Amino acid sequence: MCAPILGAVVGLAGSAVSAIGAMQQANAQAQMDEYNAKVAKINARSRRYEGMKEQEQIGDKYDRLQGQQTAAIAKGGIDPMFGSALAIFGETEQERLQDQNTAYIKAESQATGEENKAKAYELSAQNHRKAGKIAAAGTFLSGLSGANGKFGNSGVGSPLLINS
Repeated sequence: MCAPILGAVVGLAGSAVSAIGAMQQANAQAQMDEYNAKVAKINARSRRYEGMKEQEQIGDKYDRLQGQQTAAIAKGGIDPMFGSALAIFGETEQERLQDQNTAYIKAESQATGEENKAKAYELSAQNHRKAGKIAAAGTFLSGLSGANGKFGNSGVGSPLLINS
């Protein structure tokens, strides 16, 4: 009579330990996912800053080019703010805008990709935590079921069953 009770208690204790282990494993995976999400968010911010820096560098390049164009046109005795000379500046400005827009779109696309990774990691963390709770509950319930079977087979009736 004592052996089935002892076996049931040991089984329940083992199930509790297994349930705790399942929760800890799920939490560890969730924490890793949360860390990866933070890294992805930092990467997204970095991609945006890099894009802004590239746009500034493009602007500086075209500012130098316009200065060179102005000097060359003025050296030729032409008013740089009139006629064909002014049209050259307009074309240069269009090229500047196209290059800056390309840099912006590239950086924003990379940043959005990193943000999507972060969201995926956050969802994965949530799912790991849920799975850990489910696994812990399942493990513990299996232990209860096993304990119930041991009590049920002992001939003394099962304290875990109502109206048995």
